[in-house]
Amino acid sequence: MKKDSFNSKFREYAHTLSPQQSERDFIGTIYKSFNDLLGANNCIQIGSYPRFTAIRPVHDLDILYILGKWDENSHDPSTTLRQLDAKIKQDYENPTNYEIKSSLQTHSVTVSYIEKNEEIFSVDIVPAYIFSKNEFDQDTYKVPEIVKERHGRSRIEYYQRIYTERKEMGWISSDPRGYIKIAANTDQLTNGEFRKTVKIIKKWRSNLEEADNNLKLKSFHLEQVVTKFFLDNRWLEIFDAIFKFFTELPEMIAQPNQIKDRANYNKFIDDYLADFSEEEKEKIKCARDGFLTKLEKFKESDSIETLLKILFYQRKPSEVFLFDSGIKILIDDTLVFKIDGFVKPLVGFSSGWLTKTPQLQKGLTRGQGRARKIEFSIRNNNTRATEYRWKVRNSNLCSEPRGEITLNQTKNNPESTAYAGNHYVECYAIIDDICVARSRVNVNII
Repeated sequence: MKKDSFNSKFREYAHTLSPQQSERDFIGTIYKSFNDLLGANNCIQIGSYPRFTAIRPVHDLDILYILGKWDENSHDPSTTLRQLDAKIKQDYENPTNYEIKSSLQTHSVTVSYIEKNEEIFSVDIVPAYIFSKNEFDQDTYKVPEIVKERHGRSRIEYYQRIYTERKEMGWISSDPRGYIKIAANTDQLTNGEFRKTVKIIKKWRSNLEEADNNLKLKSFHLEQVVTKFFLDNRWLEIFDAIFKFFTELPEMIAQPNQIKDRANYNKFIDDYLADFSEEEKEKIKCARDGFLTKLEKFKESDSIETLLKILFYQRKPSEVFLFDSGIKILIDDTLVFKIDGFVKPLVGFSSGWLTKTPQLQKGLTRGQGRARKIEFSIRNNNTRATEYRWKVRNSNLCSEPRGEITLNQTKNNPESTAYAGNHYVECYAIIDDICVARSRVNVNII
């Protein structure tokens, strides 16, 4: 499939991931209710929703509650937050039909919207002190240090433990306005490609976490990776950006502390990767391989939703793919490209082209002393490719599944009928690191 078709499919699917109008109306209504309670000048939305990179369903909203200017000697918001919790309990006008519960933590107040004892939505109100200005002349803030237990019950329990132990959380610099500004500028410069790319990758990330709850890649981290892609090349198209992300993913997760926080150069937004074991990183790489192997086989009739479903592909040690070399498969169906294998004569056995000889299509016996030989070559070709790469993939059931990719010819020329099973040989016609055509011959050895 050509890149234009991939781009269209990705863009169309990204649109379906955006919060629906009913969700946007719901969030807008809730945010206004806290503006009414606390004052519009004292509240700022933060997180992926105001950066327009959130995907549906949206389950929470984070709000900075500005307490004033930072004072190094006085920054304990406990009194203010107790007052806020009391104010919510007494004066907050719930604009929804859900039951609400306000929970006071050491450095935040969480408001949960509940239906039948299940949390449907939550708002976390985080205190912030105005600290300085960023390069856009916008306020930056001091906020409580982000904890690993980011959402839900674990976060609440963490805050309550801090409160019980009478500990004070650390404070760090934060620049949510700067991140929002950069996201908006990047999306405008790329005509929406940035936002759509992030949504696609976040959906895959969400599917990965559902498949294995231990594989929690952070959305904000992945978003900043994509941001850099587009800041480096504003003309990047969505297919190229997605391909780049997945081909580089193993390197991204290999080492933590590669991306500095823009407000605090002593902090890294990817520091959490240090908590991943080598086994977990390997499993993420298997999921990455699953995505890219499906991408290589993607057809016009396939869906992006199916493409994003997690497949943990366990490749054999000897197997390689074109994407390992950064080569994209973008097939031009107007091109003619066919390969075939010629089974060389051997007394007592059929010989000829694999795809043209009926007896050979039924299967090849291995021959006396496993001596039968097959020579593979290109039979029809109008691609004008600058190079050709060959892959031999044996059945997983045999002792040598192979899977190497070699230039100009198969690794063994000719190949021999050494192992029984259903095997295949594939050839790729490549122009400027793009596979524009490919052809496969199945080899059934009995």
